[in-house]
Amino acid sequence: MNLQSTSVQDRIPSLDFLRGIAVLGILLINIESFAYPNPWSSWKYGYPTPQDHHVRFWVYFLTQGKFYTMFALLFGVGFNLFLDRAQRKVDGLRVLDLYARRIFWLFIFGVIHAYFIWDGDILFHYAICGLLLLPFRSMKGRSIVISIFILAAIPLFKSYENVSSRQQSFESYRVAVEKSEKERSSEEQRKVTNWENRYSEKMFEYTDEEAPKQSYWQGVKHSLKEGQVFDGLFYYDSILFSSLMVMLIGVLLFRSGIFSDYKVWDYYWFIAIGVLLFGLIINAYRFYHWTFLDHEPILEFWQGWIFSFPKEMLGIGYVLILNGIYQKYLKSRKLGWLTGVGRTALSNYIFQSIVLGLLFYGYGLGWHNQFSRIELLVPVVGIWILQILLTQIWLRYYKQGPLEILWRILTYGFLKKEDA
Repeated sequence: MNLQSTSVQDRIPSLDFLRGIAVLGILLINIESFAYPNPWSSWKYGYPTPQDHHVRFWVYFLTQGKFYTMFALLFGVGFNLFLDRAQRKVDGLRVLDLYARRIFWLFIFGVIHAYFIWDGDILFHYAICGLLLLPFRSMKGRSIVISIFILAAIPLFKSYENVSSRQQSFESYRVAVEKSEKERSSEEQRKVTNWENRYSEKMFEYTDEEAPKQSYWQGVKHSLKEGQVFDGLFYYDSILFSSLMVMLIGVLLFRSGIFSDYKVWDYYWFIAIGVLLFGLIINAYRFYHWTFLDHEPILEFWQGWIFSFPKEMLGIGYVLILNGIYQKYLKSRKLGWLTGVGRTALSNYIFQSIVLGLLFYGYGLGWHNQFSRIELLVPVVGIWILQILLTQIWLRYYKQGPLEILWRILTYGFLKKEDA
């Protein structure tokens, strides 16, 4: 048996279509980490103009976290798909051995990416989540649903604690601010200062500490110093539970068969459109507040809960609606240019980081903080075109992307002679 051969016919076209959308779409938000000093701040945006601020809202409303969620869901699908296929070729513990190797090398790819290309890598986080998925492999659907609700309950409880703490801080601030400065104790004055520093409208400010990498090795040195993996932090704790939740949803969706035939759900379009609309509504609310009203504290529990999973909800909505559109309207069209990007998603993801580093960091063209968000669409479209062209050329000669081929060799290579 030759474990190296997986024909293109074995692939599920809708999954490659979704991966292609995700890897191209994620560039819209990732480019900001290269182009601006602090894109994750609610007020340190690229250009302090009304137009840029409004464009920022639309970029975050439609993209921030959504394509990451699509990838996480598709990772859950890939987890189930890989083990199913591997089980048909080898048996017992050797399936787990293959999976462990696959996850290990994904983790290594992520660490190399994080320390030598871009410190915003997500691959090593996926790898750890992939290991945590293993106990769910043999679980029935009902048990997985219960697990999803438990995972969702943890961030909701954390949100409850945060809002409760904020309410207490606001009450302390309200009591202290009613007093004159002479009447306040030092502790009360500290509470007033902290509250007003956090909840006040701010203006853009550029500091030397937020300057771009001036040389490649300076960037590596910074990554080695600041990167979390070397400190023993192998995943992003703030999104661990939501990542696992979305991946398990991916497992359930794959088992339901909708990626092969969406019609297995009687009310597929009703569900897909409902999830999409709900996701759009809560994301519009969430990112409008973050973009324009971040100086207003969140003091209501319901608001904190709504803000807990906006990007996950919309990302799932994207997957459902795009999966249905592809199967109903696009499957017969020639979309090899897009599904090809999906087949080479890992390679294209790393390629984006390399190109963005050359464009925006000091060791490249050094275009850091020189473009408004509207102007950033030009390099985004340019990179899309370049990726699509290079992918089509590559796939004329190979069935997978260069990193996918390497990943497969590292996963299966040692078993090839044994199982031939």
